[in-house]
Amino acid sequence: MNRKSLFLIVLVALLFVLSACATSKTAPQSTQDPSAAVEEHNDGDEHLEAPAGDEHNDGDEHAEAPTGDEHGADADEHEHAEIPDAFASMTNPVAGDAAAIEAGQTIYSANCASCHGENGGGDGPAAAALDPKPTAFSDADIMATMTDSYLYWRISEGGIAPPFNSQMPPWKDALSEEQIWQVITYIRTLSQ
Repeated sequence: MNRKSLFLIVLVALLFVLSACATSKTAPQSTQDPSAAVEEHNDGDEHLEAPAGDEHNDGDEHAEAPTGDEHGADADEHEHAEIPDAFASMTNPVAGDAAAIEAGQTIYSANCASCHGENGGGDGPAAAALDPKPTAFSDADIMATMTDSYLYWRISEGGIAPPFNSQMPPWKDALSEEQIWQVITYIRTLSQ
């Protein structure tokens, strides 16, 4: 397969993944009910159980606010689906590592920037066609509500299925575990 064909295949896959990142989260081989409880984040740290069906999609995307506030009427309110047990206790083995940040930037530029934007603003060239919009990794308030294990889950499993219903494809077959951690390490720098 020539490089141009491979690049197009990777680009198409990336578009699916990025759009799925924006809206869906599913548990790997889980029997978890898609209408499972959703955590609501108020003021960054307080967690309240929200009623099923009250999801803010994958917790990463924000609805358009009529006031022009990109985060909706209440910028402090942010919800996430409950992290499946298989991911909840995961920790980033390369957090803060300069080599991991550099490797993650390369992976991000090739696979994530078309939707999430080069600087992580959720404004990549493909983002305009996506509903819900991709997560803005440059938003420190949003990033403060997401643990590394949550990000790993979202990147690994994508967001195509309920409750997120985004276009983000699962990356677990395209990226190694180490590469996913590298991307997470890099995107953490985008909100600093």
